[in-house]
Amino acid sequence: MATTELRELRARVASGAHGREPLALLRRRPWAWPAGFVIGGVVLFAAYLKLTQSNPVNSDWASNALQAWDMLHGNPLLRGWTVTDVSFYTTELPEYMLVELVRGLNTSAAHIAAALTYTLVVIGAALLAKGRAGGREGVARALMAAGIMLAPTIGPLASTPTLLADPDHTGTQVPLLAIWLILDRARPRWWVPVLVAVLLAQTQVADPLVAYEGVLPILVVCAIRVYRQRGARPREAWRACWFEMSLAAGAAMSVAVADIVMRLIREAGGFAAWPTDTTFSVVSSVGAQAWVTVECVLNMFGADFSGMQLGPAAAVRLVHLAGLALALWAVARALRHFASGELVVQVLVMAAVALLVAISISGAPSVANGTHEIVGLLPIGAVLAGRLLTGQLIRDRHLAVLGVLLACNAGLLGHDIVQSPPANANSVLAVWLGDHHLDYGLATYWSASSVTLDSGGLVQVRPVNRPLQADSRIDAVQWESKPSWYDPGLYDARFLIVPSTVAGCSFGTHDQWLATVHRLFGAPAASYRVANVLVLVWHKNLLPLISKPVGSAC
Repeated sequence: MATTELRELRARVASGAHGREPLALLRRRPWAWPAGFVIGGVVLFAAYLKLTQSNPVNSDWASNALQAWDMLHGNPLLRGWTVTDVSFYTTELPEYMLVELVRGLNTSAAHIAAALTYTLVVIGAALLAKGRAGGREGVARALMAAGIMLAPTIGPLASTPTLLADPDHTGTQVPLLAIWLILDRARPRWWVPVLVAVLLAQTQVADPLVAYEGVLPILVVCAIRVYRQRGARPREAWRACWFEMSLAAGAAMSVAVADIVMRLIREAGGFAAWPTDTTFSVVSSVGAQAWVTVECVLNMFGADFSGMQLGPAAAVRLVHLAGLALALWAVARALRHFASGELVVQVLVMAAVALLVAISISGAPSVANGTHEIVGLLPIGAVLAGRLLTGQLIRDRHLAVLGVLLACNAGLLGHDIVQSPPANANSVLAVWLGDHHLDYGLATYWSASSVTLDSGGLVQVRPVNRPLQADSRIDAVQWESKPSWYDPGLYDARFLIVPSTVAGCSFGTHDQWLATVHRLFGAPAASYRVANVLVLVWHKNLLPLISKPVGSAC
């Protein structure tokens, strides 16, 4: 060690300042921050990979893996596919392709992609919360944001399936966080609005929700900032607001560009996407919808304790309630000081408001579905808490609050990742089908693509529905599927999987399915009970008896 550094160290020890050495290291070593985030990301990825393995891959999740595999094997435009209203084409699917390029088509690749996505969301939120702050405040900001998001809850209707399993809008937060980081870190230059517009357009191709969470907040904030210059002379107003006006113009143009890209994909024979449901809620249901919104917010933050008995499970939710309280406090502070807030803080709080308003007036109130729609509230609330509350906690010497939050959530995460994953019935079924040389068949939606992925594509199971209004018909599914799957000239389907309990998007009870199957296909040649499902086998191709796709899985 150099003589000068030794003298500095002795002086710090003599003055009692040696306890601040880690923070001094962050100031003196420019590589310390990047190294800290990289190490933290690796640790989080390992933890989330273990946690996501506790969730069997469902058919929505498996469909993304199958689409990425198809793109890797010569179908980059997903010709023939009908996807959901969220295509994932420019967000998760490229990520799945990279993982499958290394790992192949299997559930492991799906788990890796899901863990990587949420790790990027947490790290991105921590970076955005840190902002330009350094030293102790920068560390505290990043830890506050990461701590709130650290340990998704497990169990029915918990936040783990939303964040680490079901694809929906979680991956959308990665490019959105990148956009907000650009707004926070980049100086006002001509290329910033251009880059933001390109990223917004690209992300909207994958997820139309970006129009509400990404585009609308920028338009509103920029309009407010421009309006505040209304008394200035035109030249002075332009000098003061050119950046905001350019951002707003780029954000508005991104909507049109995304629509043009989707049209070009369709005209080139690429995938077709279901339209987004933009139905408003009925006025008489506004009160009930408000409570659905409250429960969705609680659920998103892992704090939904409603209906639970006092005990360990409820205690976990109450711990997460502290994170939600911090996020709400930060949102309220951002709204209160909106006029004097930073550009990125204004955009974030407007995004939170847009998401809450959108779910509150949507026409399909559902806690299960609604939680997916507002997943952006979690990183937004965490970032605002880190940026707006940490300074006060430091000044008031209340950093112990942050320490307790981190310790509790780290303990919860550690507890969850050491639990043994539950038995995967689909994996058992996939192995059984392969062992019995049943490599092509039919099933209800929630069993079809998931079994296909569990088998690594060796067994292919395609989704079908039994319409309630036509008990003598079984339809192909026009949702996360391809019409060619049902072509009897290409494939020979010899079996049908009927779960013991049929619900949700599968239409009808178990007995109703059996009655329709026997009426349409005739008596099966064999029947097997495997992993709590019924596998019916015929010595003929069932595809000529399947009706053409007439609707979605639901």
